[in-house]
Amino acid sequence: MLSLRQIEMLRAVMLTGSITRAATMLNVSPPSVSRMLKHTESAAGVRFFERGPSGFVPTPEARALLDHVQRTEATDERLAIGTSPGLGLSVAPEALRRLHQAAPNLRLFVDTLHLDEIVPGLLLGRVDLALTIFDMQDPRVTVSRLGQGRMMALVPEGHPLADRAVVAFADLAAYPFIGFEERAFQQQLIERLATETGVRLSIDVRVRLVVTACFLVRQGFGVTLMDSFTITGDVVPGVVAIPLVEDIPISLNVVHAPEAPVSFNAERFLNIVSDLAASKS
Repeated sequence: MLSLRQIEMLRAVMLTGSITRAATMLNVSPPSVSRMLKHTESAAGVRFFERGPSGFVPTPEARALLDHVQRTEATDERLAIGTSPGLGLSVAPEALRRLHQAAPNLRLFVDTLHLDEIVPGLLLGRVDLALTIFDMQDPRVTVSRLGQGRMMALVPEGHPLADRAVVAFADLAAYPFIGFEERAFQQQLIERLATETGVRLSIDVRVRLVVTACFLVRQGFGVTLMDSFTITGDVVPGVVAIPLVEDIPISLNVVHAPEAPVSFNAERFLNIVSDLAASKS
């Protein structure tokens, strides 16, 4: 019987037709994929791919094996959800709690995925769908919008801005600002705002995760900006979220592989997420 890792490797080679591209998808080296493929074929006693000038072409045995695995997974009472880090703090846990109440026997798997992990996770079948606020334009997946939120300013309780009903981007320039790593989606939005308004921020620290930014705000290290889907409610006590005057719409998206049917339980989950998104808009 093949291991999950071997099945993922076979899927990756089948999807890409290349050892090198499969290795990139799996985040391993090409020699390790080549060795695993040879070992898997030897152990199974069958040839899974024909090697030719156009790449690795799956044999009927390979297609039959993966079709069987997909049918087994489809009938299993299991739902695997991927979520971007911020949504993993708020929308996803609440939606999963409601789904669990409605379907207590459903086995759930949740994985936090960064932008470059979403497509491989879906194509390899590690997750059935993914929730994200990232802008995604990848022809290999289908992206649908479930709701729209806005940008929020985060300040600690007792801060001079904490009692404001709304805050302008320029108001934040007077205080130390907590930024994100330069390639992060949140940082790109912040830099877009800075360019459009001509405001210069004093970024004393950059973080990778939104949860880190939240706790730094609570400690009085500075202020920051975050989407309303992540920061609504009592995600981090001691932090005040204030709507930003500037209109920066943030989409809550669901991403899935186009050839993979959306299961009944996935539909129930997405309906719950849509209801939550409407309440947080």
